[in-house]
Order: sequence, then structure tokens, then C-alpha cells
Amino acid sequence: MSTKPRTHRFPSGPLVLDTRSLGRNPGATMEVRRGAAVPTTIGVEMIAIPEGSELDLDLTLTFVDEGILVTGSVTGSARVECARCLGEFRTDVGVDLTEMYAIEGKAAADAEEDEVRLLDGDMLNLESALIDAFGLEFPLSPTCTDYGHETCINPDIPAPDGVSGEEEGRIDPRWAGLADKFGSLGSDEEGK
Repeated sequence: MSTKPRTHRFPSGPLVLDTRSLGRNPGATMEVRRGAAVPTTIGVEMIAIPEGSELDLDLTLTFVDEGILVTGSVTGSARVECARCLGEFRTDVGVDLTEMYAIEGKAAADAEEDEVRLLDGDMLNLESALIDAFGLEFPLSPTCTDYGHETCINPDIPAPDGVSGEEEGRIDPRWAGLADKFGSLGSDEEGK
């Protein structure tokens, strides 16, 4: 009977970190400062970090009793499509990360299974944590003005008529007759 040596295949990818050099003493730390290509698009249709884009990782990994705590920041460049004018541009984006990766069998007893990230042996995969973090950071309907432009970048789109919720000096046409008969409610209150 022949036996083949078993080889463990470690997960790999640009956002997978090898924690073997961290050691397993509580309080041990390891700095991770490097670039990594995004293996899949992170974001939604209107704002996303495209697949293959470079992210800058500036992280500290700290070993604790339950696993590894990851803290730091991740920055990159996102493609944005303005929800108003449909113009496209790129902008710098970033998130601050604080994520716990538990050692299998050492997750807190009261933690929900879907809210605990697990180490895969000594490997730590940041991809799902970054998808969640950027997903919470990105607006659902980004506009040019959200990202430093004074107006929309597409000159063919007219400027908005006003600001939502701004009603000073405007009378709803349905009540214009009452305003003529009784005067403006705002002027009566000011006189009192």
C-alpha cells in the first residue's frame, strides 16, 4: 500500500495574509503595509473599485486569545457614475478597518455564526471584510458634488431647480388662492 504525502493547499490571493510569522503569543503584532490588486469588483453599479485595481493596505495584526485583530486603513481608487448627470470619474476612497478573525473553535460563545470571520489555518482573507466596509461607506446614489466637484461634470445636464426641502418664499400652487385671501402664514406668525 503506497501512501502519498498529504499536502495542505493554503488559500491564496492578493488579499490573503499569511499570519504564521505573527506567532501565537497574546499581544504579538505584525505590520502589513503593501499594495494588493482587487480580485473582484468591490461596490455597486454606480460606485465601485474595479477588479484588478490597486489597494494600499496599512494594517496592524494583533494576536489575541480568540484569534487575530486586524486594525488600520485601506485606500484605493473608485470609478463613480453620477446618479444625476451620468458622468463618470475616478476618486480616491478609503475605509478604516477593525475586524476580528477567530481561530476555529475559539469564537465567542454568544457570537452569531454569520458575524464571525474565521482564520483558514494561518491564513486571513480580507476580501469579505473589505466588501462589507466599502459597501457601508459608498453612497447608493453618488453625485459629482459628493466628491468635490462644484457642479456636475456633464455640461449637458441643467443645474437642479432647488434644494430638496428648501421652501422659503415658495407657495404650493394648490394653496395660492388661500394665500391671496388670508395672506402668508409666515407673515402672520412674524407679526405676533
